[in-house]
Amino acid sequence: MTLIKHSLPAGALASLLLLSPLAASAAERPDFAPLEAQLVTACEAGEFSGVLAVARRGEMLFQHVCGQADPVNGVVNTPETRFKIFSTSKYLTAIAILRLCENGEMDLDAPIGRYLADAPASWAGVTVRNLLNHTSGLPDLTEAMLARFSVDHPTAMKAVLNDLPEDETRPLEAPGENFRYNNFGFELLAHAAAATRGEPFDRLLDELVLKPAGMTTASVEAPNLVAGHPVAVQEEGLAIGYNGAPGALTQAENWAFIQLGAGAVRASLADMLALDRALDEGRLLKPESLAEMRAAPVVSRDGKAVVGPRGYGLGVVVSSAAGQAMIGHSGGTNGYIADFEQLPDQDAVLVILTNRGFTRLQPLREQVGRAFTAVPTGGA
Repeated sequence: MTLIKHSLPAGALASLLLLSPLAASAAERPDFAPLEAQLVTACEAGEFSGVLAVARRGEMLFQHVCGQADPVNGVVNTPETRFKIFSTSKYLTAIAILRLCENGEMDLDAPIGRYLADAPASWAGVTVRNLLNHTSGLPDLTEAMLARFSVDHPTAMKAVLNDLPEDETRPLEAPGENFRYNNFGFELLAHAAAATRGEPFDRLLDELVLKPAGMTTASVEAPNLVAGHPVAVQEEGLAIGYNGAPGALTQAENWAFIQLGAGAVRASLADMLALDRALDEGRLLKPESLAEMRAAPVVSRDGKAVVGPRGYGLGVVVSSAAGQAMIGHSGGTNGYIADFEQLPDQDAVLVILTNRGFTRLQPLREQVGRAFTAVPTGGA
């Protein structure tokens, strides 16, 4: 089995070797040959373009890179290519909020109105915890924020909080009762964190998460407006996102910077592997905070506790694939798909970054899960 399917640019191999101070014996390695075959087929068919990697304690177990970051100019994807990770950013936002809670600057069970003076009175029962686990009961006001985005995130958020009539902001149900995925809840968290610290959320995220995690090429997308209208951001080293279908690609246009708390981070494989190590080594959160973050399931739409393989903790999804527990967050569809999944029973991590908005994640997760499940007891 070939672990790296692309010839690497100068310096890339050395950077990967730094991730592998100790090589596992062949007997301990899961067999990723079926996964490799699946990716080769998908890449040749144009169904996958990007990078998929599996690592354990910093050691690269499997890596496959293929496709083009820029098909028009023939720029191939490499391990250093950055991708928009969209909702995987929620994991990072949640880490920042929990760090503020650890510092005593915020409180998980405090009402969000404690940190946002202009929060509607009807939100009195909505807590930070409710927003993190999508049980706030609030309407998703992302479209309203988009309509008011003319300068930056704080200005748009203030306009939403102050301009909308009460009947548009009133909770749809009581806080804590039901899970209802809500992007705007993470915009509120970012806005509240920025107000608490008195600094922009992108800078706060860099200070609390990106830098201490060693995510050296990750960044938060900055606003880009022309004549008051959002315009997609493109820069060297960032893969261009595509929708459509293999053989019929259409370049995606998205404004990730609008969803500052829910989806504005761009990152490379190395960034996501650094996040894995920082979480496992306790450089971002205390063990008790990490455990509380991963405490799932939460309640479901019908008010009953979620049982089985899937639940939502504090900004993180708890799921499984082929019998392997996975804890992380996926993101995307508009030009990009990303996934960051830690496998706690294997002390491993799965990272998927693509610039195709139609990539299907679950078959890839399942193949990774099967590779670990097939390892004899004690082998992993």
